[in-house]
Amino acid sequence: MFSNNDRYEHNVFQENGAGVAVMFSDDVTMYDNVFAHNWGPASYGLLLKDIRDSDIKGNQFHRNTIGLYSEGSLRLNIEHNEFTRNGYAIKMMASSTDNQIVANNFVSNTFDVSTNSRQNFNTFDGNYWSRYQGFDLDRDGIGDVPHRPVHLFSLLVEREPAGLILLRSFFIDLIDAAEQVMPIYTPPTLLDGRPSIAPIRLEQS
Repeated sequence: MFSNNDRYEHNVFQENGAGVAVMFSDDVTMYDNVFAHNWGPASYGLLLKDIRDSDIKGNQFHRNTIGLYSEGSLRLNIEHNEFTRNGYAIKMMASSTDNQIVANNFVSNTFDVSTNSRQNFNTFDGNYWSRYQGFDLDRDGIGDVPHRPVHLFSLLVEREPAGLILLRSFFIDLIDAAEQVMPIYTPPTLLDGRPSIAPIRLEQS
């Protein structure tokens, strides 16, 4: 906490009871780290609280309860990261604004993105989403229809955690599909307007 201009590179943070927390700092860079197998009711791969003007790039978030949790963080560049098989890939609280989530891979997470508000002040652009069901008629590698990564069920679970037992039910698939067509409860502006059709090759720093 309260430590500016720090750089975290090529570390492996795994099997921790909580995870890695960085708080109340500016100009933090986190490149090419691995956050893996951090499981538990209050666990995460990486927690960012009140972080400003920082870069989160080229990291792997694999099998964490929450891959990346952001609260009160501003002007983050979250790019070229891999989020695979997490409970929640990203939890972006409404207090986090002006963040760029660009060219990341979201693969086989229970929930790709979760938030606690119907408003969105962040940019999601050019990410790969394994759940994307759109099409690419002009074959330029970019989906022709936007992708909405927040599912209604994730908002319901935030309010009633016990509802998670219904995760694989047909009823949940039905209400999520209806919400994707006509968003009423999920943030209407939280979408990726240029989803990548194929997984993105991650850049190493």
